[in-house]
Amino acid sequence: MTVDATDRALLNKLRENARTSYVDLAKDVGVSERTVRTRMRKLEEETIQRYTVIERGVGLSALVRCKLGPGTEIGTLAGEFTTWAGVLTCYEVGGGLDADLLLVVSVDDTHTLRELLDRIWLTAPDGAVVETHTTLIIEQY
Repeated sequence: MTVDATDRALLNKLRENARTSYVDLAKDVGVSERTVRTRMRKLEEETIQRYTVIERGVGLSALVRCKLGPGTEIGTLAGEFTTWAGVLTCYEVGGGLDADLLLVVSVDDTHTLRELLDRIWLTAPDGAVVETHTTLIIEQY
């Protein structure tokens, strides 16, 4: 699917508030409600993977960067991680992060975060995870 400027505008509005009505989306983006409905149907089929709840003021959120060993099947490991409670999303990344996977996690407390980090190390085959780095999220803007 080709994502054009209208689709990008809709996605940006949904990032701000995923519960925005089609009527309000249409007003904000400057298109008809029918256009929004048509575009949203296509976006949900081909681009939007899921809608998620991010709880503010409850628990803690963190970014977990995982550096993987040579020959590690990234997709299989990422697929496993995304099924776990607390893992909101998992990205395969490249570039300056010195990591192969970036997990966005939301857990109740530091104890639960520790359990999740331990699970990463215990679930991965020997040598699959070389190192992890965890960054707590203080505020989302």
